Amino acid sequence: MNKSHKNNQILSAAASALAIVLAVTPANALPGQNINTVIKWAKTKSQLPTLTYSSEAHGYGGTKGNLYFYADVTSENGTVTKEGITVSGDSSLKFTTKNSPAVKLLKNIYNSNIANDFQKSRYVTKVGRDQFYRGTSFAYITAKVEGGSAFQIIPLKDLQGLINNAKYCQTHECDL
Repeated sequence: MNKSHKNNQILSAAASALAIVLAVTPANALPGQNINTVIKWAKTKSQLPTLTYSSEAHGYGGTKGNLYFYADVTSENGTVTKEGITVSGDSSLKFTTKNSPAVKLLKNIYNSNIANDFQKSRYVTKVGRDQFYRGTSFAYITAKVEGGSAFQIIPLKDLQGLINNAKYCQTHECDL
């Protein structure tokens, strides 16, 4: 009975340690994950707004201060297809691989892996206002927008299709 009690104590200690690690480890909400994961993650980020659903936008979004965050959910199973951040009214922040305030914001919102992946990403092309980058983990689209700068994270597998679509929309009428 003493051995059984000791095993229970060890098992209990291991479970407690695992619970602490899981509670402290920051969740990452990225394209490919379920929207419920993204909504829960956004609630843990003080700089992000509360996300609400918009049927017109096919996803969730919100504004907090000068930051707008959104997650597109076009699949029926609730999978996030892309995420974006737009910061307005701050001329020092431009989403480029060399802009320290932008990279720092990405690190604070996501993590250093995403910030580093974007910072080390390879410039692919520019179509209209959009600049396309290929990282190791994800692809990125940045743009200078009226009054600010925009950033999107997309799955690597979608990069060429989005470039092709952007090129098509340069010469054809597209419903964005």
